[in-house]
Amino acid sequence: MRYAKDALKMISDLRQESPAMSRWGPALNFPQILGGIVFYDRPLAVVVAVLCIITVMIAGQIHRKERFSRLTSLCHVLWLPLAPFMVAALLSTDLTSWYGIWLVYVSATMTISLVLDVRNVSKYIFAEDRSML
Repeated sequence: MRYAKDALKMISDLRQESPAMSRWGPALNFPQILGGIVFYDRPLAVVVAVLCIITVMIAGQIHRKERFSRLTSLCHVLWLPLAPFMVAALLSTDLTSWYGIWLVYVSATMTISLVLDVRNVSKYIFAEDRSML
């Protein structure tokens, strides 16, 4: 229960401090979880939803230790093993179907997030710019 509470606290803190982050978080995470529910018969969608919940809980723990840290971006490293499966699904799915549209959206937002994550972690390590805000 503590992990969920810490994740909710992180979300609340981000909403208060950063309008951009308060929009990006739901745009990234809500479709991932919704897809796992709507497309429950597709293992990839369920895995994406479960990983989303896990990454938010990990981010909540990082935030608890170091508020608004760029290290929070490390939680998305869990997406990297998922990448080949996402590519395979994109290549084998009708991208005009609801599942295909969801898959394109989630793949795009994950990719954007990973690019931003590399930037955040690099700044944390090399520029000693530790805060996201």
